[in-house]
Parts: sequence; structure tokens; C-alpha cells
Amino acid sequence: GSSDATIRMWSPTDGSHLQTLAGHTSAVFALAFGPDGNLFSGSGDGTVREWCGKDGTHLRTLHCTRDGVFSLAVGRGGRVFISTISTIGSVLVWRSMAASRHILSLDMTWTSVPICLSAAGTLYTGFSIEDDARYDEPDEDSDFKEHTVSGIHIW
Repeated sequence: GSSDATIRMWSPTDGSHLQTLAGHTSAVFALAFGPDGNLFSGSGDGTVREWCGKDGTHLRTLHCTRDGVFSLAVGRGGRVFISTISTIGSVLVWRSMAASRHILSLDMTWTSVPICLSAAGTLYTGFSIEDDARYDEPDEDSDFKEHTVSGIHIW
């Protein structure tokens, strides 16, 4: 990601510039690959964009927050997890890039929270939640439970 709202792709063998992906209107703070190999980018413009992992074609945009996207992860089945940039940080979960609203909101005690998703589908956050998780839509697959290991929270 970049402060000029673009994403640059580089060759891992010789470091040459391969391609520039444009479309965001603010700095790109987060990048993640989905299980299918597509690239996802999160920006200060409050969107997550999905790009084809083979040729960089823009596939779709999720308008997910008025605040910026600080961190993101993409899970099996196309679930999108984002951490917002705001005075009250949140981790928001969408069922897919096509969803119109998030299904889960986790309020954090820090403003911008690093997140990652394990290959097994476990969500890790760098800081604790303020309150219990809020399920904005009933979902049998959203049985997040909090555990703490050395200051890292595991859901």
C-alpha cells in the first residue's frame, strides 16, 4: 500500500516494478490475500477493494466504514474482517464483499487495532475489547469467543 492511494506489485526475484493498481482515493493501509489468491486492499477512504490475483483487475469494492480501514483479513467463504481507524477502534466482519452491512462488531480499547486471521480461521487482535461482541445479524457461524495469550486476543 501507499500514501498516494495506489498498490504497487514488485517482482520477488529481481525487485522490478510489475504493475500499479489504482482506485482508492486515500492512503492504502492494509493488504491481504484471500483463500482464492485474490488481493484485498483497505484504505483511509473507508473501502476494501478486491483485485484479481492473476492480473490485478479490480473486481469489486466494499464501502465498509466512514472511518478508514487500518487492518484487514479475508477468511474462508469470503468473510471480510476489518479494523477501523477512529477514536474508538472497531473490528467489523462482513459475510462477503457483496454484503450491504456487517454482521459482527467488536469494540476495541485502542483506536487502530492490528488483526490477522490464521489458516484455521481464528481471528487474532492486538488489543482487548471494551464490551462483549455485538452480533448485528444472527449467524450460526459467528461463535467468536475471546481468549488472551500474552496480550494478544484470539477469537
